[in-house]
Amino acid sequence: MDLLTLLGGLVVILCILKSVELYMRTIFLDTKNKCVLVTGCDTGFGHLLAQELDKRGIRVFASCLTEEGEKRLLEKCSSKAVVFRLDVTKEESIQNAVYLVKAKLAGDEVLWGLVNNAGVILLAAPLEWQTKEQYEKTLAVNLFGVIEMTRAFLPLLRKSKGRVVNMSSIASMLAIPKLAPYNISKAAIESYTDTLRREMYNIGVTAHLIQPSGFTTNVFPADATERLRKAFDELPQEVKEFYGEKSANMGHTDIVKARVTLDPDLTKVTRVIQHALFARYPRYRYPVGKGAVSIFWTFSHFPEIIPDKLLAISAP
Repeated sequence: MDLLTLLGGLVVILCILKSVELYMRTIFLDTKNKCVLVTGCDTGFGHLLAQELDKRGIRVFASCLTEEGEKRLLEKCSSKAVVFRLDVTKEESIQNAVYLVKAKLAGDEVLWGLVNNAGVILLAAPLEWQTKEQYEKTLAVNLFGVIEMTRAFLPLLRKSKGRVVNMSSIASMLAIPKLAPYNISKAAIESYTDTLRREMYNIGVTAHLIQPSGFTTNVFPADATERLRKAFDELPQEVKEFYGEKSANMGHTDIVKARVTLDPDLTKVTRVIQHALFARYPRYRYPVGKGAVSIFWTFSHFPEIIPDKLLAISAP
């Protein structure tokens, strides 16, 4: 057998195996009596996911941070959905959520899934502008909120041998300039989720990561440009002179440009979340959105000099 024939045979075998894998990924579990808890349902992915699960007849426990978010979601969901207030940074609020879920589970219903979706970007600015408070507040939601929610609901998930789905980001693959606290929180979530999955491996609880690229959610605060200006004004004079007045004024243009390039189709993300929740053979990681694989995943495997040069274009 010559080398070319051998290589051809290997390619055929790999194609067959890949086809089998793709088919197996299309098999879904029965969702009867399986309930799902989703955080951060005021807007964005969580808001849409809660509605989609509800329409499928799946009992959803949808948590919102604000009263306005709670009211909006209640109007769009059936009476079967449980919509409630939750602050993932507060232990008492999390414990109240545990009591609520336990009280609302009826008959043979089980908590099958926990979707840790709540997340924030407080300030899009160079890391030298970011204060300790910005890091603490970002990590309180994006990292410690996930850890505490998971810890609180693991006893229920162990009983059902259910699933934890954590919202990561392309920022976990390739750190994005001006988003240092966010980048750090998402990189940490990756490590936490891998640890959780391996510790729960023999128990039957699985953990999954969603890695979206840019989508039109409300993760950027409405007053982002004002926050940037305030951060600049509070810098030491020496730092102000280094960056220059134009760096604060350009913030609005940068944010507007970013929003124009964001993908408006949030269903791309909610689809893969539901696959992670209910597929018989789910993936551990789901990069999704424009460039999530073709650009960010690829660049993250290039020699560092290539992404560094490209991403440093807007740097001083």
